Amino acid sequence: MRRGTLDLTQPGWVMCAAIAVLAAIGVAAIYVTDTHYVGGHDGPKNAARQGLYLLVGCLAAAAVLRIGYERIGRYAYVLFALALLALLPPLVAKLTGSTLGGIVRPRNGAYRWISLPGFQLQPSEPMKVAYVLALAWYLRYRKNYRRFGGLLLPFLISAVPIALILVEPDLGTALLLAPVLFAMIYLAGAKMWHLAVIALIGVAAVPLAWGRLEPYQRLRVTAMLLQSETLRNAVIEDPQGYSFLATKRQALEWEASSGYQLVHSKNAVGSGGILGWGWGKGIYVHNALLPDRHNDFILAIIGHQWGLVGCLTVLACYVVIVVCGVAVASATTEPFGRLLAVGVVALLAAQAIVNCGMAIGLMPTTGMTLPFVSFGGSSMLTQFLTAALLVSVSQRRPFLLSTRPFEFNRPRRERTRFELQSVPPPDGTPVFRRE
Repeated sequence: MRRGTLDLTQPGWVMCAAIAVLAAIGVAAIYVTDTHYVGGHDGPKNAARQGLYLLVGCLAAAAVLRIGYERIGRYAYVLFALALLALLPPLVAKLTGSTLGGIVRPRNGAYRWISLPGFQLQPSEPMKVAYVLALAWYLRYRKNYRRFGGLLLPFLISAVPIALILVEPDLGTALLLAPVLFAMIYLAGAKMWHLAVIALIGVAAVPLAWGRLEPYQRLRVTAMLLQSETLRNAVIEDPQGYSFLATKRQALEWEASSGYQLVHSKNAVGSGGILGWGWGKGIYVHNALLPDRHNDFILAIIGHQWGLVGCLTVLACYVVIVVCGVAVASATTEPFGRLLAVGVVALLAAQAIVNCGMAIGLMPTTGMTLPFVSFGGSSMLTQFLTAALLVSVSQRRPFLLSTRPFEFNRPRRERTRFELQSVPPPDGTPVFRRE
């Protein structure tokens, strides 16, 4: 049934409330934290820009709700192709060592952004939305992924954007697509043992992939592992035996070099205690000790200002979004909508988990933003689009004359009754569905 654009349904309103809380916390934290690489007091300026990004995100979300996820889904492959094309300029710039006339400018050796008039676009961000849409559209009516060979095409579809994103390089975003893929094909009916075999193959390939990572990417992983003083001492005492992991110098200088950001992030979180120092207070607010504190490590600043209460509030908002998203997916019988809802939930949940784990030393530093909180235009727009797609599924729940989707093991005699749909089509004609 089609609803009005502002008729968000109960799960939609609850999700919007959680997103509003996250956005407010993010703007408040950004307002009092200056970027470490910019002179002067730029926190209020960044907060104003973040407010503009939020406004643009709301307008984009309203457009998605107006159009509806079904109509957007018809162009899923087109959107996916356009997102792939957007990844090509950074790839060409990286391979040729050029800025393509100033369109692609590297930052810290990474070619992730395209310079547009008044805006920096990170192509990997819209790819997240396009990827979920394309994968959901492909999986919606197929059953060949019940066989091991049928999983080949979904993994090939995923391998193309992952490879292009890795070249930039952006390891965090590339790895983020993996849990989305597994969640969606599992819901679509892939057998658990098939996925387990693929996961084991991936684990077995880790040593091969490790040798092909850029040195700074390996350093990010080892920086997390070298938190262990025992491991650092082992590397120092036997540098040859641990040469695959880190050098003796890296272990000796860990706290002041590769582990610097991690040490200060944990210190900022821990120093907040239960209630924190208060808004705009604390050494990590007044001093630029923590790089990217307005972006990737904003959770550390939230913990520093508002303590454990602030961090739990943020986590509770994500739990609310995930629970509402699961409820929407469970109540949706239309295959594309159900897959889309699960993909969006997996995407947002995985990104939040990685960022939070990164801030407290449980995940490598990957440049992953905290959804709806971190500073950034491309990421904020993408997150609002994904949330709007989830709400759109909640708004429009079409019923099809077909069997219940993704149920392969139910006895046939249990699927032979007719049911009157609880929600009729827009024209009011009752529709029966065989189950």
